[in-house]
Amino acid sequence: MPKKILIISPKFPIPTTGACEQDRLAGFLQLKRLGHEVHVVSKIFEWQDKEAIQAWGREHGIIIDLVPYEQKSFFQKFAQFLNPINWDGAAYEYRLPGTQRTVRKAVSEFQPDIAWFDYTYLYSLYHLFRERNIPIITRSINIEPSHFLQEDGKSMMNFLKFLPKWYSEFSTIKKSDYLFAITPKEERQYRKLGAKRVATLPLRSLPPLLKHTREIRERDVLHLFFMGASYNVHHNRKAAEFVIKDIAPEVEKRAPGKFFFHILGKKLPTDLSALCKGNVKEEGFVDDLDAFLMHEADAAVIPSLMGAGMQQKIFEPLAYGIPSVVSPRGLAGYQFKNNEHALFAESKDEFVEQILRLRDIEVRRTLSRGALQLSQELFSQERLDAIVTKGLHAV
Repeated sequence: MPKKILIISPKFPIPTTGACEQDRLAGFLQLKRLGHEVHVVSKIFEWQDKEAIQAWGREHGIIIDLVPYEQKSFFQKFAQFLNPINWDGAAYEYRLPGTQRTVRKAVSEFQPDIAWFDYTYLYSLYHLFRERNIPIITRSINIEPSHFLQEDGKSMMNFLKFLPKWYSEFSTIKKSDYLFAITPKEERQYRKLGAKRVATLPLRSLPPLLKHTREIRERDVLHLFFMGASYNVHHNRKAAEFVIKDIAPEVEKRAPGKFFFHILGKKLPTDLSALCKGNVKEEGFVDDLDAFLMHEADAAVIPSLMGAGMQQKIFEPLAYGIPSVVSPRGLAGYQFKNNEHALFAESKDEFVEQILRLRDIEVRRTLSRGALQLSQELFSQERLDAIVTKGLHAV
């Protein structure tokens, strides 16, 4: 039976740039496509085009309420400072009166059957649904405290921010009727933390990327790539640095002229950009990424040195059937196996050895077939629809 679903989401995901925005936008459309009535309450920055967002909503039959990010008054900042729970600034934003009023009004007027929250730090709005006995589903993008320390480093200040982020996670676990983790690894972690009804919901932007076949070509020079949506993200920068400074020079030393590396993505830092020479080229933002992945790329090299959640830069090449050398930690519990679906590596020497194996076209063909088949099984639209539908029925 169709439901009325009120989605509470962070910054509205138009423009749709990073994996997080792609996932949330795909989620809005998925619920609508499944036949539900969808109303979205989302934050918006001044630079975003409100009319373009509302036009998108009208096109897809989705009601959208946009809430500007609020300037905190002196007293609000003081109250935030006094209460350690509020030291997580992302979560505190949703305690502010403008956001609370907008969501309360949407609840009253829309009268939803289900509340869907994108991300765990929005928990301070849960009470608006609890008081009306409206069931709550929360979609987690990562276990934020672990991700935060890996991204920002360990310091006294970050440890103080780390504690209220755990409060967000425990509040989410306690008050959500159903929880969608983003990886099998994080689903297991949520269960250990006390979540009773939890399932893995992969990136909802992956199904349209899935391919059924891929031509593996015999080439004298193999074109490899690393990609990150933005190198302002710390884990993307560190991984790119590893490829540019460590892996590519050693590969060139071991197999001169046989491998060429392409670095894709916006805002590569100038110090790394200066090192993109010889067998490394900075591509920047690629307008037609599909064409590049289908026709120019022979393999992907995607180290994952830090960060939690589901890193799309690892799974997108696999969905394309591109032979990939990856860090096993980045697969986060998904059932990809070494030598069958991808080549696993952790150290510089292991990455170099696995890349050299790609010269064998049969190795590349085996990896491509395996990645295509397993990606279809794990990330098909039918499977993701079934996962979401099961969660909706459960509440």
